[in-house]
Amino acid sequence: MSLRRALAGFVSAGCLFLLIEVLLSHREVFGEKPVAWAPIIFCGLALLISLWAFAQWRPSAQKALQVVSVFLLLVGVAGLYFHNAERLEGEEHEAKEHEAVEQGKGERHEEEHHAPPLAPLAISGMGILGLMATYPKWEQEEQQS
Repeated sequence: MSLRRALAGFVSAGCLFLLIEVLLSHREVFGEKPVAWAPIIFCGLALLISLWAFAQWRPSAQKALQVVSVFLLLVGVAGLYFHNAERLEGEEHEAKEHEAVEQGKGERHEEEHHAPPLAPLAISGMGILGLMATYPKWEQEEQQS
């Protein structure tokens, strides 16, 4: 088994674990924010394609893995934006609320749970692994040895 094919296997395993983790962590926001479905859809798609690439290391499977890896990379970057935009909006709202409480015009509320700021980069990491598995120069090196 080649290193490239093994990397496709690692992408499969990583996408499976990320799919489970994202399903559990996003369950509260599915109804409120449809964009929360994006990592689930793309991790599921990447899981299927990377399993196909791992099982049958053909040029068509490699190309599909390469395309879905680019999408994983983009979904992770978009998730980074959404997680941190939510955090910044929440901090602005909390500052206004705190100011109102100090002036006696508002009530104290429990702290809200914020999305982990760097968690989406795990999905980008799977995309990078997938791109490494499909890196054309490695194919040339494997054929020479």
